Amino acid sequence: MKLFWRLILFVLIPLLGIAKIPDPQISSNVDKYFSRNRLGPTLISAEIVSNYESGRTLKIKIIARRNKSGKDLGFAFAAAAAVANLADNPIDLLWVEMDINFKDLETTMAIAPANCTIDAIIMGNVEYEKWWNDCLQFP
Repeated sequence: MKLFWRLILFVLIPLLGIAKIPDPQISSNVDKYFSRNRLGPTLISAEIVSNYESGRTLKIKIIARRNKSGKDLGFAFAAAAAVANLADNPIDLLWVEMDINFKDLETTMAIAPANCTIDAIIMGNVEYEKWWNDCLQFP
């Protein structure tokens, strides 16, 4: 019985105290996520926008490496999902705008529902390839 209470005290109670990220700090948290990985894409901006059709949207703009644009796009969605998972107010849609500097500037936009992305990338309940094929959209 003592083991049960120790488990409650040391494991479950700290999990209840996980801080939520308020809206003004979302862009700085995305920036921190990108700064931890020196080999990832360059973050240009991150912001929360509200749209009557798609709801609250986390928009991220990056500059990707030409040879690794698919991985850079996935990294940006992983950063967005990590922050959206801890957001104080629910985020409905994740939007990544990716510029690739090759000959002329090429821009790719991709969107994915936040709950689907969090389920796949953060929780690991869905395989990454299935998320890429079923949730990710290129408008």
